[in-house]
Amino acid sequence: MILYFIVREKLLTKSILFIELTLDTMSNSPSTGFLICLEGIDGSGKTTHSKLLVERLCSLSYDAEYTTEPTKWSEQGKKLRESFFAPTRLSAEKEFKLFLEDRKLHLKEEVIPLLHQGKIIVTDRYYFSSVAYQGSRGLNWKYILNENMKIAIEPKIVILLDLSVDEAVERISNERTQGTNTFEKHESLQRVRNIYLKLVDEFPDLFFLINVSREKEDVHKDILKIILEKIKK
Repeated sequence: MILYFIVREKLLTKSILFIELTLDTMSNSPSTGFLICLEGIDGSGKTTHSKLLVERLCSLSYDAEYTTEPTKWSEQGKKLRESFFAPTRLSAEKEFKLFLEDRKLHLKEEVIPLLHQGKIIVTDRYYFSSVAYQGSRGLNWKYILNENMKIAIEPKIVILLDLSVDEAVERISNERTQGTNTFEKHESLQRVRNIYLKLVDEFPDLFFLINVSREKEDVHKDILKIILEKIKK
């Protein structure tokens, strides 16, 4: 009986320490550095504008780094990317779990160390993508959001690149050389966009909605203006 209580106490202590460590290292952003997230449906230009933003910030003498989700180097990230164009998609539940694991690694190996170095991190997709995309496949989007907020650092700002689904589909068909994935169908993208717009309502102080149905340079100028104002506050 005494041994039982000793073992139980040790297990409880370890659980408490794990929870505290998770909250300290993941949920709370390091005091240095600045995390920026670009989101949007496929065809909105997230990768283009993420890289443009990093390039411009560096030209203005800011120490900025580009990163993306899912990662291209973890096993989880590779499985997710393969699934996007596979004849048979992974289930929404499996994708959700893989994204969580990949995100933990992304934070541990890339984001947190770079933030501790005082860098500006621009991430091309983050946990809001999981909310919108896996939510569009039938999972409860608020559940996905809550589970991610347990392990993720909240960004300082989210730029949501928005355009109509019709225009997004047209862009995808004109620009993609590897074909489209199941998320890039009109009905799927509409469900994804609807959830993104719900997130804007859910986090009005965090999200900035940018209309990208304009010239690329005009969109970039608006993004840069918002980011610089936020950084200098």
